Amino acid sequence: MLSEKDIYIFLLNNKNYESWDSGLNGRSAVSLFLFCYYKLNNDVNAYNRAIELLEYEINNLNKIKNAGLFNGLCGIAWTVNYLSNENIIEINNDDFLPDLLESRLKDLFFTYEKLMSEEHFEINIDILFYFIERFLTTNSEQLKNEYEIFISQSLILFTHFFYQLDKTLSQIQLKNLVLLVKTLNLLIDNFKSPLLNSLLLQSIECGIKRENIKLDNINFSHFLKASLYINNEKIYKKVIKLISKNKFETSNSNISKNNIGIWENGYSYLGLELIAKEKTVKYEFLEYFLK
Repeated sequence: MLSEKDIYIFLLNNKNYESWDSGLNGRSAVSLFLFCYYKLNNDVNAYNRAIELLEYEINNLNKIKNAGLFNGLCGIAWTVNYLSNENIIEINNDDFLPDLLESRLKDLFFTYEKLMSEEHFEINIDILFYFIERFLTTNSEQLKNEYEIFISQSLILFTHFFYQLDKTLSQIQLKNLVLLVKTLNLLIDNFKSPLLNSLLLQSIECGIKRENIKLDNINFSHFLKASLYINNEKIYKKVIKLISKNKFETSNSNISKNNIGIWENGYSYLGLELIAKEKTVKYEFLEYFLK
């Protein structure tokens, strides 16, 4: 099994970062791991490379067309927010992020009144996740109020999406329904909205109603948490049955040298998972990606 040092050496020696993706499938993910490795081991080389990668991301924002966490703006913005909250970088996220990215992300979120594509649905989940994280971590009351308004508007838009999908539920992949539930679960203890319960219920029902569900090693524990919140015994039993059919597993045996990010057991994912076990970083803010 690889150690965090093995992962650090591989990523540090990989000089071809200009060809990597942006966001949490590429440079931001590696930067995040290296910053956390620096915090654990006080390794200056890790810090210097992490700064180099993050500066490259920020200096090239205008070239990035994607808004998602995977390879776009949300991944960069979330990374900056996390590192600032951890006091690993000397950036005031409440001053830096609203001017840098947040207006652009809000505009992209509300670009379409109708659900145009699977990609549109997934990117809007990523944007919602980012603003939930900002809502939970900001030290500014003014920004917190602004994020609260945005989240409320987002819940309305997703409710509208589900209204459109009544007759075409198969339009949304199961993995994205799980992703939406996973994101909405972050609001359960921190946000009051009459739409939250109904959105969680609709998302779960859209998933479990489908015939011949292809499980694909999906982590349905997020459905379980949501079903407990909405307090629907019938849905809860169906989710338990679904979980029993699917054994969710992770393994680092299938890593390739091209897989450096947080997704699909990439190097950064495994490195952060190992560091989180050392309890040198706030696991609850990484849990969204590590579980």
